[in-house]
Amino acid sequence: MQRALQKALSRRTSQNLASRQIFAGVALSAEAARVGSDLERWKLLLAQGAHINPCNSRLHPAARAGLVPVGEDEQSVQEAYTPDGQCFGCGPSSEGGLHMRSFRTKDGLESWVSFPAKYSAFPGILNGGLVSAAFECQGNWTAAVALMDRSSLPKPPMTLTAELLVQHRRPCPPDTDIVLRSHVLEIRGGPSAGYPGTGGKVAVEVELNLMLPEGGRSNLVSTARGIFKRVAAVRAL
Repeated sequence: MQRALQKALSRRTSQNLASRQIFAGVALSAEAARVGSDLERWKLLLAQGAHINPCNSRLHPAARAGLVPVGEDEQSVQEAYTPDGQCFGCGPSSEGGLHMRSFRTKDGLESWVSFPAKYSAFPGILNGGLVSAAFECQGNWTAAVALMDRSSLPKPPMTLTAELLVQHRRPCPPDTDIVLRSHVLEIRGGPSAGYPGTGGKVAVEVELNLMLPEGGRSNLVSTARGIFKRVAAVRAL
């Protein structure tokens, strides 16, 4: 019984370590998989020539640990990791898209977005589907960055939306700068511990809030909770 338990634990440990070995379609060395601490894994990635923290963010784990220098010009996660992205909401190279630019915060991301008036449902009132699209983009990026940090990867994995519940508190005005904030609630995975509908894949639960600055205050326009599941080792363009 004891020997069977040890074998099961050893197999699970090997599977967890193997999941950390893939980034950008390339397997890391076996040495990197054996390293225990996050700090040592970041050091190994740097030694292997991986480009860490292209966002130039002070909040990247490797930057907070003092392993990579940080300059003054911070890039959005979209510009840093998928500069050729064609997503309508967050693709930097999408013609006619929203061009959302999301930046790291302590426990998530923050971006500013302005929705063009041509997407209005009524004069002065944006179609709610555009808000949902922004939530979906921001939620997936929040999840992907969280998984990248958690597994000490140089690039965020690809995630897809498994569930998104949106609540609109007030009409969203078009052609107005609005702030979108998101933060991670929980990361779960495995056949018995995963979220329903994710097939046991690792998934991240994210809370999102769309806020309208008015008179020195930020008023809630819409809020959402979503579950975003990891489906591939690296984000597709």
